[in-house]
Amino acid sequence: MPTPGLHVWVGEENWRPRDRAKAALAPVGPGSKRTTGGHIDDLAALGKAITLCPSDTKRFNRKAYEYEIERRYLVRAWCDGCGQFHPACRLLLKKGAGPQL
Repeated sequence: MPTPGLHVWVGEENWRPRDRAKAALAPVGPGSKRTTGGHIDDLAALGKAITLCPSDTKRFNRKAYEYEIERRYLVRAWCDGCGQFHPACRLLLKKGAGPQL
């Protein structure tokens, strides 16, 4: 049975007590050397739809990832950049992946 507070990994039953203690004290989340907004770069690399508030839209380099703003829509959504709910987010889609009307 896994120890409470630890994530269950394959082969965890073979861990030594010292390894279990080290895993329990390991920091959770992105590393300290991770750039701000790196998770948006990950979404763009996967070709996912991205919603950004107006201030974060200016910061995202959409040409580098071949994204375009879908100008026909304003989306009420959580901003992928700052994590705040915004009533007028911009929808960014991979070029050529827009809705066919």
